[in-house]
Order: sequence, then structure tokens, then C-alpha cells
Amino acid sequence: MKQPPEAAPALRNDPDPSGPEASQPSGAAGLRHVVGIGASAGGLEALQHLVGQLTPTGAVSYVVAQHLSPDHPSLMVDLLAHATNLPVVAAVDGDRLAAGVIMVGPPNRDLRVEGDRLRLLDPEPRFAPSPCIDLLFESIAEHWGENGVAVVLSG
Repeated sequence: MKQPPEAAPALRNDPDPSGPEASQPSGAAGLRHVVGIGASAGGLEALQHLVGQLTPTGAVSYVVAQHLSPDHPSLMVDLLAHATNLPVVAAVDGDRLAAGVIMVGPPNRDLRVEGDRLRLLDPEPRFAPSPCIDLLFESIAEHWGENGVAVVLSG
């Protein structure tokens, strides 16, 4: 297993031809980093606080996977939209990742990043809540490498 670096590099907005753009998936114009945010069912307050601190950089896409009840409609997009100046959208299968946008996965769907696209999958049978946050994080690492970030929040 690959060991994490001593210190994570700071997210930068300045163009660097030898930097992240050299390895970014095709079609992700302007997008230099993908941040996966996983939250437990009780993590709403922490999630609202985090997105309230985000500022538009034009280079970072955010994907949120939170354990939500599949039995009730989710108000997560509206709740997060009131906490941030960034656009917050409900994720749709096949969506292109967009810089400066927070994409929120629906209840009871796993999320996976494939290059510059977001995939929504039916969850595999398992003894764990859905979405599977590990699957999201693993896919970001696979496709974005050191330009991917994983954030875990708990309530």
C-alpha cells in the first residue's frame, strides 16, 4: 500500500505546467483537485461548517457522500446551499465534475469518480451504511492521485 506523503501540498490556483494539470483527466477544464467529503448521518452540522468555509477558487470540485435514510427525501442540497456561497447541486449519474461546485450524492447510492465524471451506483449488499464513502475515496485516489483529497466528518 502506498504511504501518504509527510505533508499534503497546499491547493494552488496558479498554473504550473509540471503540476497537477499534467495528470488531470481529460475534459476537466480548469479543474485541478477533487475533494471527496464523507459524513456520518449525524455529521450535518460539521458538513455545514466545512462548506461555509469554502471559497471559490475555480480549481476544486467537491463531492459529498453522507449516510442518509433512503426512506425519506433528502434536503441536503438546500441545507448546504444555505451554508455556502458555492453552488450546491444534486449529483446525477454521469455528471461532469465542475470546479467550484459542491455535488451531493443522493441517499442509498454509492458514488464513484471516473476521470472527470461522477458515477452513481446501486449499493452492493453489505453490512454498512450507504453510500460507501470508501468507494468514493478510493476512486478519487485512483483517478486523481495526489490531486485528490479525502475528508471524513462525524457528528
